Amino acid sequence: MSPVQTIRALARLARSRLVERPWWRWRYRHGLPPLDPELGRRMLADGDHPDWLARLERSVAAAFVPGGVPRGPASEAADAALLSAADRACAGIVEVLGSGPVSLGDPIDWHLDFTSGHRWADDWFWRLDHRDLGRPSDVKVPWELARFHEGLWLGIAYQQTGEARFAAAFAARLDSWLDANPPGRGIHWLCPMELAIRACNWIHAFTFLARAPEVGERRWARMLASLVWHGRVIRGNLEIGRHVGNHYVADLVGLYHLGALFRDSAEGRGWLRFAERGLERETQWQVLPDGVHFEQAVSYHRLVAELLLLVVPVGERLGRPRSAAYLDRLARMVEFTGAYVHPDGTAPLVGDGDDGRVLPFTPGLAPADHRHLLALGAGVLRRPDLQPPPSRGDADARWLAAALAAEAPVAPTPGGALAFPAGGFFVLRGNGCHTFLDAGPLGSEGRLGHGHLDTLSLELSAPGGIFLCDTGCLAYTSDARSYREQVSTAAHNTVGVDGLDQAELTGLWRIAADGTRPRVVAWEPGPGVQCWEAEHHGYGRLRDPVVHRRRVTFWPDARRWEVLDVLEGREEHELVLRWHCAPGVVARPTSGHEVMLAREGGALRLGSEPPLALAEGWVAPSYGVRRPAVVLVAAVRVRLPFQFRTVIEWMSIQG
Repeated sequence: MSPVQTIRALARLARSRLVERPWWRWRYRHGLPPLDPELGRRMLADGDHPDWLARLERSVAAAFVPGGVPRGPASEAADAALLSAADRACAGIVEVLGSGPVSLGDPIDWHLDFTSGHRWADDWFWRLDHRDLGRPSDVKVPWELARFHEGLWLGIAYQQTGEARFAAAFAARLDSWLDANPPGRGIHWLCPMELAIRACNWIHAFTFLARAPEVGERRWARMLASLVWHGRVIRGNLEIGRHVGNHYVADLVGLYHLGALFRDSAEGRGWLRFAERGLERETQWQVLPDGVHFEQAVSYHRLVAELLLLVVPVGERLGRPRSAAYLDRLARMVEFTGAYVHPDGTAPLVGDGDDGRVLPFTPGLAPADHRHLLALGAGVLRRPDLQPPPSRGDADARWLAAALAAEAPVAPTPGGALAFPAGGFFVLRGNGCHTFLDAGPLGSEGRLGHGHLDTLSLELSAPGGIFLCDTGCLAYTSDARSYREQVSTAAHNTVGVDGLDQAELTGLWRIAADGTRPRVVAWEPGPGVQCWEAEHHGYGRLRDPVVHRRRVTFWPDARRWEVLDVLEGREEHELVLRWHCAPGVVARPTSGHEVMLAREGGALRLGSEPPLALAEGWVAPSYGVRRPAVVLVAAVRVRLPFQFRTVIEWMSIQG
């Protein structure tokens, strides 16, 4: 954005934070009124008409049901994962954030973190402490449940099978939530992002269940009334602090959907216009010119891209298409996704990741599998060149994307090395191998946010699967020790100095300062040999400042890598280079300087100078899930300068 646009955007953000939110809180300082079942109907055109529900159904279909795409492809009726998820929802069994199957009981305790036993009070949301750092608890558990993804699956299952039990289960769950969460009371009104995602799922569930007699007009009227308050709470409590991020994008997407739903009212049209303007700004502010989301976390990049994609078909159907600048920045986000995924569709575990989704039409997908985003982007943006190999995630595109992708010419799939210099990410690839390199800042705008202390780290895959990976994201507020471990430099494939991190961690998502000042020294993406070299100054705060420079050379034809880590300084320091193996990789030392890393389908021979030792570690492939993994460690205490040399070669496994 231009300087003038930036100043105007900052002024709008300041107004939301310093004027609108305090005014909203003062206006409702005594609490919100009880739910009026007629409130939502009054915001509809002809909401008092005897057949208002049919008119609402047509209005919703005009905005939210993809034109030309069958709402129930026959192939999805046989989708075992979908029907299994709907069956579990009927039985009151859920699985969220690595919890394993859990029975919710009757009635559902919507304010309970069943993983820790902590329950938040039934009070006005502005009085609640959702982090509750004084005791182990994870508010994301009840929040994830209340996003109503299961309600979406119940709706699809009902439309596909016609079985009344699915509609009845949705009706019971909706009643339970509305009874337990009157406007403004409880933990589920505290975070506008959660309201936004729940609103999207409710609206889309309606498209499948509108005429289900098991739900009926009375429940839809109550849901509509609650959605009005969802919009009002989001608009009055936008998640704007000193910085904005993925939460603010979610707020805007929620307002966009609610504005489209209530577009017959002045209030709804106001939400729609506000969200449109805000989303246009945030695509230019939060998404860097090369398509990387500025929070430096791959999982949150996926979430923001999904959020931004969801409004495109709605805008087209309403005759309010997104701008060329918006679509261009969004296309670059999807292109970056196509670059960072490993050949098996798995995303690098770089930065934080809570596995959040908006409209997961396909239950049971591995959280790190990002191919659904490529399929969705290919359809929504009419870019078939982005289409990944077939996967179950394609259902997301079938439900949401415009059915025009096949008419666009198919562009050749790019190959070889790729650079995303604004975000600081680089990819070496070819011959079934993939190396994801990080030369970006630690977070965004000098704060850690969802980034990790991981500059110059890498992930590496070859035929057989992922061999070297980041540690991932296990937990936030529920396990402070694990949070510090997952963020630390020692949890990444890079060099630590004197037992310190690349920056001083001062709290949840906070560092004292980012002094890494990463710089790419060389980038040679040639087809025969690919080379990347970068440096950082995170240890410049030491009495004897240390500079870390890493050079990675990749020979695609030979499937061979050489990694040179040079540490520059003048005095003696303790240096530790770590290589974190992916879960399932078996490490077998063949000498003090060489380790064989094997998994089904292939193996790597990793040689090191100085020698290696094996240690126990862990990797979180998804939020709340910990898997044991091997860590290769090369440790020395030497006077600088010093160099680590690591050579990695792929080997075929016969038989």
